[in-house]
Amino acid sequence: MASRIAGITVEIGGDTTKLSSALKDVNSNIKSTQTQLKDMEKLLKLDPTNVQLLTQKQKLLTQEIEATKEKLTTLKTAAEQANEQLQKGEITQEQYDALQREIVATEEALKSLESQAAKCNTALLKISEVGDKLEKAGTSITNVGKKVSVASAAVTALGTAAVTTAASFESAMSQVQATMGITSDDMSELNGETVNTMDALSDLAKEMGATTAFSASECAEALNYLALAGYDTQQMADTLPTVLNLAAAGSIDLASASDMVTDAMSALGMETDEADKMVD
Repeated sequence: MASRIAGITVEIGGDTTKLSSALKDVNSNIKSTQTQLKDMEKLLKLDPTNVQLLTQKQKLLTQEIEATKEKLTTLKTAAEQANEQLQKGEITQEQYDALQREIVATEEALKSLESQAAKCNTALLKISEVGDKLEKAGTSITNVGKKVSVASAAVTALGTAAVTTAASFESAMSQVQATMGITSDDMSELNGETVNTMDALSDLAKEMGATTAFSASECAEALNYLALAGYDTQQMADTLPTVLNLAAAGSIDLASASDMVTDAMSALGMETDEADKMVD
């Protein structure tokens, strides 16, 4: 970034200074926030639905968005003045063009941050909705329990467990949707057919939960790790069985297995339909 604005000056509030100096504090704030966000992402890979972590992430993203907006304002002010400086021969065309590229880079960074903040907010909302459903379900079960005999306590317990399991799966799939940045109506290609993305992924997680050593909720969490790697529906369907097999065979957690598979395949330039071959 520094090379793009080298030699550019800007006048702010009557004071003329180097653009790099004018942006020193805001860049420092952005760098500090980015460091914290990287640490947050590592933790969220292990626990994608942790409300405390998601809340902290949302706060950090908000801070970085504000700092990036401030930086963009300063850059655009400098660009207006740089246009005059270019006409006067005080800066070169190369310097002017580099400043324009820095503006574009900052605008793209802002869009990315706003997108991440939206996904984080969606995840928190989904978790909140699941929490409300659980609370209502718990209340209903408790009320029923007051009316039935002690002998039916075991049945009530089974009902509670079923509700908890279903809510856990729903929460995990909501996180997948939030990570992918899609709606419940989005469609995608899977095995040559156009399907509803979330329905297809839910069915996949349930199928894997029924045929592997992992539960449907755990399979949904594994899908989220693949979504974090930027995989689409077909890539996730191709890769999920391999991730689950590797995790089971190596007695490692799903987050580590997902990272191993996606990182290795990316490094080797392999397609997702070659996942089994790579792991073998």
